[in-house]
Amino acid sequence: MAPPWKRLGIVLKDGEVGHGQLVEYVAAVARRHRLEVAVDRNAAAQTPALGESGHPQQEVIDFADLVVVLGGDGSVLAAVRAIGDRDVPILGINLGQLGFLTQIHPEEIESALERVALGRVRIVERSRLAVGVWRDAAEIERGVVLNDAVITKGSALARMIELEMRVDRHRVATFRSDGLIVSTPTGSTAYNLSAGGPVIEPEVSAVIVNPICPHTLSLRPLVLPDERRVEVELRSPEEATLTRDGQVATSLLPGDRVTLERAAHPARFVAVAEPDPFETLRTKLGWGSR
Repeated sequence: MAPPWKRLGIVLKDGEVGHGQLVEYVAAVARRHRLEVAVDRNAAAQTPALGESGHPQQEVIDFADLVVVLGGDGSVLAAVRAIGDRDVPILGINLGQLGFLTQIHPEEIESALERVALGRVRIVERSRLAVGVWRDAAEIERGVVLNDAVITKGSALARMIELEMRVDRHRVATFRSDGLIVSTPTGSTAYNLSAGGPVIEPEVSAVIVNPICPHTLSLRPLVLPDERRVEVELRSPEEATLTRDGQVATSLLPGDRVTLERAAHPARFVAVAEPDPFETLRTKLGWGSR
């Protein structure tokens, strides 16, 4: 069976060292199966045997029709953002701690890469959220998240902010809290989980709206169909901060609005084996441990 891809990009998390042999091995397997290979500068710096200086990470991702990410979940989130709306799948090799998005462990690389090179894998899709920032009547910024968008207070002082939330233009609530998390099912095991939100399987078409420490007894997390449009307005006189996937921050002024809706293009991942979300919860988070 011929693989559905011809160009493989290898991306190594910034600051990772000691993985030169791993990069060499991934490149060797790919070339053995006649795939073109490009590596980023961080990977090339640790692998002199490749005989190249590497390329900027964005160039590697733009070149590839399959991206191998060596790192943790943060590295995968950055790669997803760099891929943008292209239908380029990611194979994540876990060099981090939890690794919800990097399912392949170093000891599994050989068999996994052979299956990938031969095209004997599945492609799974994960929904994303399109996030817009509006000031007055103009959209001043737009981005896409795989995990979550989080609104929090902008100052270092321990003060709450006031937010008004609407769903499909219907007012839901005005409340004071430490902030608000709007999460995809993929992101339900991230900040949302720490804030007492529900865990949702990645295949479920939903969005989670989870206030952070609301100053009320009656406000709880909401699970909505992902065709809904969520709008949040900053009602406080103080500035706040919008953080996308824990990596990109935007300052919000009083009166700014944040809109969130399902993105047109999902993120795509290579699944070497049938995904088992419950095993992931047990092994990564100790779900059900006694």
